[in-house]
Amino acid sequence: MDMETRAIVEKTAQRAGKTIGQFVNEDMRSFCQGQLTQSQLPASPRDLQVQVEQLTQLVEGIAARMAEPARKGFWQRVFGK
Repeated sequence: MDMETRAIVEKTAQRAGKTIGQFVNEDMRSFCQGQLTQSQLPASPRDLQVQVEQLTQLVEGIAARMAEPARKGFWQRVFGK
């Protein structure tokens, strides 16, 4: 994984309140399993459209998480840092 991709994954995981490992194990595994259960090639243009919509939702979800302000940890809330 290149450094830019790792930084994006790390930031997305952090904003979701997860470690990188948790994010990969839960969110990315779920996405990948969904891809594996689908056929290798779309059977019809409708299948391709559904895949594009799913990817769009995934990207929009990641973008929304990145737009959220970072959550402060317990000590940051206590000491205001």
